[in-house]
Amino acid sequence: MRKVQTTLLCLVLASCSAGSVAPVTISQAIAGVQADLTKAGVVSVSGVQTWTTDQAARFDANVRALQCAQHTSDPVVAMIAGPVTMDLSGTFSQSGSFSVSASSALPVFGLQADASRTKAQTMSVPVQFVPLSTLADAEAGREVGYAGALLVQNDSVRQGVAARIEKDRASLRGHVELLISLNSRCDETKTRPFVGSENHRLD
Repeated sequence: MRKVQTTLLCLVLASCSAGSVAPVTISQAIAGVQADLTKAGVVSVSGVQTWTTDQAARFDANVRALQCAQHTSDPVVAMIAGPVTMDLSGTFSQSGSFSVSASSALPVFGLQADASRTKAQTMSVPVQFVPLSTLADAEAGREVGYAGALLVQNDSVRQGVAARIEKDRASLRGHVELLISLNSRCDETKTRPFVGSENHRLD
């Protein structure tokens, strides 16, 4: 009987050990999302007036890849049009019961355990699909949304912000119109989503 109880105790402990779940920390979850965005290789569309040669080359290569993939000079492009948000939730519960009895023949025991484990991760990525020819207007709209209260003020701050957004829009539109008018050769460059960000790349 003692041997049966010892064996049963080992089974119960093993069940509890197998049912445990390692918690996911906030920093791990955030790092995972950032890694996924980095793998997406997003291409910036903001701050066009201060682009470096490398930033402009990345944008141009991405546009050419989209034009070749869609067989048009004015392809539809995917643009991350706002902040990325994430919700995390997780629950774990375990319950069990067991019974041991002995007869004249062989000891009989029963073990019943129930475990439920739930993990949920919800990530919101606002993606806007627009023709390449209207990308500058879409980016200007995003910048207006970020500027928020600055644009409702009746002072020099509002005028300065509005002037900067308009200059960015005009510069990006001119750059895009030039790419649309060119008949560039197609290559094997991967297509990437565009993103409005002052940090021109996430990787």
